[in-house]
Amino acid sequence: MANIGNPDTAFRTRFLPNDGVGLARMEFIVAEHIRVHPMALAHPERVADPAARAEIDRRTRGYVSPADYFVRELSEGVGTIDAAFWPKPVIVRMSDFKTNEYASLLGGADFEPREDNPMIGFRGAARYAHPAYADGFALECSAMRRVRAEMGLSNLRLMVPFCRRVQEARAVLSAMAGQGLERGRDGLEIYVMCEIPNNVIQIDALAALFDGFSIGSNELTELVLGVDRDSEIVAFDFDERDPSVLEMLRQAIIGAKRNGRHVGICGQAPSDYPEVARYLVEQGIDSISLNPDSVVATVRNLVEVERGLGFAPRTPAG
Repeated sequence: MANIGNPDTAFRTRFLPNDGVGLARMEFIVAEHIRVHPMALAHPERVADPAARAEIDRRTRGYVSPADYFVRELSEGVGTIDAAFWPKPVIVRMSDFKTNEYASLLGGADFEPREDNPMIGFRGAARYAHPAYADGFALECSAMRRVRAEMGLSNLRLMVPFCRRVQEARAVLSAMAGQGLERGRDGLEIYVMCEIPNNVIQIDALAALFDGFSIGSNELTELVLGVDRDSEIVAFDFDERDPSVLEMLRQAIIGAKRNGRHVGICGQAPSDYPEVARYLVEQGIDSISLNPDSVVATVRNLVEVERGLGFAPRTPAG
């Protein structure tokens, strides 16, 4: 499968060998096309900076409301990716900005707290049902509902990122259902990222709530090894090939399969290290989602791995 953020590249990427999109990054569309904080569009009256308010007014001119601007722009960006890969599955991750990244959006400074360590702060699932972002998340849900219901792109699947606890998962799924995105309704599948050690430990409980898992090897490696990969001092210790990380990957795959759930990976490791890609196939992973520039080379490598394991390799549909 392919990782995609930019809708402008979707129709080119579709011609690579693929089985769909394993990770479509919603935050790229927000940052590059919308450029306004979702809460600033839900509540423009709360934007204090007159220049920011004027720019929001300019960008949203011609739309029913600022909120309508967000819903239409996001749904059309996601819809472009979905349409390019139809009828193959397209897994769209709900927004996963960190607070410092949200704050850099137009109007964002009025809605974001300052955090010393945003990577493990107010991000992902923690935001969705929280009063500080619930109205913004409702706009995200409205956009995804428009893609499926109005555009008819039922190949869209949704994914919840950075979900720390089972209770948090239930709260997010309840919030999504309240916005018309109920798991199972009209065939909607909802996945969860597996990128926190607790996701692996609680995989049986999470499997009862979600249709599948996508391993985020970047965050999982950071949190297993306790390493900030952006730190010049300790980044040398960030290594997805560490035995403890490989064991976490193995347990995640086994746990998902034990519960009859799809399990894939959308992190950087299989793109960077062919030996990790081989290891994942040997463990029985269902899908590997790659950056477009590494798809062909990795597919060739995995064909050889599959032959070595003694079964006829399947060529992804082009």
